[in-house]
Amino acid sequence: MKKLIFILILAFFSCKSPNKEIDTRASSELEELKSSIDSLFNSKIGENQPGSAILVSYNNEILIKKAFGLRDLENDKMISNNTNFRTGSISKQFTALSTLDLIDKNKLAFNDSLYKFWPYQIFKDITVKHLLTHTSGLPDYSNHFEKNWNRNSIVTNENILEWLSTNPDKMFKAGTDYEYCNTGYIVLAHLVEMLSGEPYATYVQKNIFEKANMKNTQFFSLSNPKDIKERAYCYEKDSLENWNKVDGNYMNGIMGGGGMYTNIYDYYHYNNAIDKQSILSKEIHNVIFKPNSPLIPVNEGYTFSFLNGKQQHYGMGWFVTDKIALHGGAWNGARAMVVKDLDRPLTIVVFLNFDSSEIRNELIESTYKLVEKYLKTTANNVYN
Repeated sequence: MKKLIFILILAFFSCKSPNKEIDTRASSELEELKSSIDSLFNSKIGENQPGSAILVSYNNEILIKKAFGLRDLENDKMISNNTNFRTGSISKQFTALSTLDLIDKNKLAFNDSLYKFWPYQIFKDITVKHLLTHTSGLPDYSNHFEKNWNRNSIVTNENILEWLSTNPDKMFKAGTDYEYCNTGYIVLAHLVEMLSGEPYATYVQKNIFEKANMKNTQFFSLSNPKDIKERAYCYEKDSLENWNKVDGNYMNGIMGGGGMYTNIYDYYHYNNAIDKQSILSKEIHNVIFKPNSPLIPVNEGYTFSFLNGKQQHYGMGWFVTDKIALHGGAWNGARAMVVKDLDRPLTIVVFLNFDSSEIRNELIESTYKLVEKYLKTTANNVYN
């Protein structure tokens, strides 16, 4: 009897010990990953300068969430995981979702002509899908407003539409080429407003952010400013290497192509909602990451090594290859980047409140490599 009990005890511990070894090893390797991420970000961001927040999510769980630097230099306030950053063109994901929501509700169609809504000659051959995929040929608004606008007044979406009503020259016939176009996404935001009868920011809040559990995310216009909880102010360096706050830019009244503030927790919830296809119908969700544009010219796409040299298309608010979706954001004093694997549940998010695309890209490139190394040694044992 004693011999039998001994054998059973031995068998029990023999079964349990491999799992303990896996758990211990995985925990150790995750701590090593966190330490490597800390070293990477601390090498690029000083304690007393504008900074960054990073999120790494795998299998809908948070692996890394960390903040570095200051969100408010004047008041010495640190960035935290709840800090809301201006995200630049990552906002386009949510303008695309709002447009897709109207399509889902049969209030709009991909092939609807803009001329149907605004009888401007420039809109005659342009469809909703052309706007979503940057194939409209619309000119960029920034050159016109930089040359002709009184900078004591805030530019709004309405001003962009008024300019388009003068029928400025198009870059090419709609559907024949690709050219990244902020103007098109501003028109989409205006279209959402027209069809819903609600301010654009309100519609996105009710129909996208709330469904995705994004409790502290909002679109912001300087023409009608609202408080932003735990806001990261935007900074640029002058010729003397001093940091200057640049949140008062006269083009900060525009929404749709940019203008959204969010934090890494909210983006984490949004990423999970996208994975679970809980914002729109399954049919419409399945369109988001499909290549809907022509091949993007090599010099206009992203060149990260993890893309393996593959050219990109544009989906619905995302650049896409067959393996990866990604999008950057760049505006006055703010940078952002999101990378989402399409064949495994990995998402990496980096937000910055200063104006270095070079540092943003270095952080994303290096973070992806570090995470890839971690997953190769742990994912099969821990996440499967």
